[in-house]
Amino acid sequence: MITLYTFATPNGHKASVLLEELGLTYKVHKIDVVAGENRHPDYLAVSPIGKVPAVVEDLPAGKKRRLFGSGAILLHYAERTGRLLPDGVDDRAEAMSWFQLGISDLGPTAVDMFRFSVRAPEKIPYAIDLFKGELVRCYTAMEARLAEVEYLAGTYSIADIACYPFIAVAGLANPGLLERYPNMKRWHDAIAERPAVKRGMAVPDY
Repeated sequence: MITLYTFATPNGHKASVLLEELGLTYKVHKIDVVAGENRHPDYLAVSPIGKVPAVVEDLPAGKKRRLFGSGAILLHYAERTGRLLPDGVDDRAEAMSWFQLGISDLGPTAVDMFRFSVRAPEKIPYAIDLFKGELVRCYTAMEARLAEVEYLAGTYSIADIACYPFIAVAGLANPGLLERYPNMKRWHDAIAERPAVKRGMAVPDY
């Protein structure tokens, strides 16, 4: 059995969408980061810096395996199941590049943009402009790629799952954003209609 420790954030949704897409059986343990549950020692034993998502998998002979961070979870289960990653070396390399864009660039930049533009008690124009510019770089790169292919890796993969939740949130927070990137909008709308994505995006609230 897989236990998914998560909260209703884009990073958390990456893991639940993946598990739904793969049809893996799992149970949900909600970690309320607003209430500080992610700093509890029991959770830090699973996710050492207290971020969500994380998983604990029960193994034979009473052993357990932990994974923390959306990137580790997506890559582990894609490789383990042999799904949601292209087979060819060149296609896989392309998939991993866009996967890493979602994990290392798009996600962290979106989080920092939210922190400085919404949560910070003092609004610092330099920081806001910096992260806005970095987001535009990500959006522009995705738009150009999606003008050439249906999905980021050509076929639907963990590259799309790594990016989609942050694009979905950005579209809700900034009406009209997706209209400025028609190829990304087409991609977003197609992914949003996938049944597994709908279920995964509702975790942990369904």
